[in-house]
Amino acid sequence: MPERGHLEGNPRVLAIGYSGANNTGAEALLLADVEDLRAVLGPRASITVPSLNVGNLRRYLREGSGLSIVRMPYVFPATVWRLVRQHDVLVLVEGSTFMDTWGSPLLWYFLWAARCARRVGKPCLAYAVDAGDLCAQNRRLTGRIASRMDLIVVRAKAAAERLRVAPQLH
Repeated sequence: MPERGHLEGNPRVLAIGYSGANNTGAEALLLADVEDLRAVLGPRASITVPSLNVGNLRRYLREGSGLSIVRMPYVFPATVWRLVRQHDVLVLVEGSTFMDTWGSPLLWYFLWAARCARRVGKPCLAYAVDAGDLCAQNRRLTGRIASRMDLIVVRAKAAAERLRVAPQLH
């Protein structure tokens, strides 16, 4: 991860998760993540949260000074690429980050964002995430991309063990 000085001042944080999906647990996690980011980076940090459904997201996350919500299209690669380049750090904030339980496209969304951050030299971390069983192809892809991330903080020991045994992670 770059020196702390890289994120001092007015850092621009892109917080990617499955925000606005009417999932009470994910909503609570996102609110806690925003609070944690503010505590670590200071009140001048600018946090952007993309969502497929900005209306749902705005029910519980209030835009204001240093917090913005942007629409994420269903066909996301170009938008993710642009957003990652516009920010100083990428934080994956979805609890179900490293699993394909909800379908591969959601996993690919997170992995694509992490890959974009790596390609443009931006720090990338996953915070309070989980890892689950993955099909063989997604396990290889996740191992390759996650092993190049700057930091992964999981919320359970079992998730850490699953990531530890993924190809490319040991």
